[in-house]
Amino acid sequence: MSLAVRADFLPAEADRAWRVGAEFALALADAAEDGAGLLIGGLALKWPNDLVLRNEEGGVTTGFRKVGGVLMEGTDLGTPDATLIIGIGLNVRGDPSRLDPALAATATSLELASGRPVDREAIFDDAVARLGGRLAALRSGRFDVAGWRSRQLLEGWEVELDLGAEGLLTGRVAGYDGASGALILSVDGTERAIHAGEVTRVVRAVTP
Repeated sequence: MSLAVRADFLPAEADRAWRVGAEFALALADAAEDGAGLLIGGLALKWPNDLVLRNEEGGVTTGFRKVGGVLMEGTDLGTPDATLIIGIGLNVRGDPSRLDPALAATATSLELASGRPVDREAIFDDAVARLGGRLAALRSGRFDVAGWRSRQLLEGWEVELDLGAEGLLTGRVAGYDGASGALILSVDGTERAIHAGEVTRVVRAVTP
């Protein structure tokens, strides 16, 4: 689904528009967990915009499989004419193994994860209802930093990032900046704020 957000519901600062997408992701994670009967915290955020299901063995997170994602496209951000379109994709009934054998190890669906039928319309209704409260809070200047950070999967993990023209960068995820949305990567003991990129490989997973 795609939803358009008007300027009066967006942060006044253009560099904080990412928080709207973050609130969408959090609302969707909460609704999907309830709708699929998953454990609280079973769905996580993989920076910058993926919704993933934790792979756990003996209570230890050993990896993840993608179930969805959030993308944003904005115009005139920071002005009275600003518009932000949020696109959300969620694998509810799909079986990745039927499409491509390679996808079975990296992707899943809510029905595969829960082992039961899942009502897509109920998840949609619940996500939109949760989103209303989250956007109202954001409009008043309150962002759920704690919730956003607690859903993040990669803190403490060693990962490889694709920075586009800058190439690949490997380091340990030291945290997340609630003001800018940046991933904080420790590279040879020096912390760097990464504002755009893609995690292409997990070098070593660490459970806090």
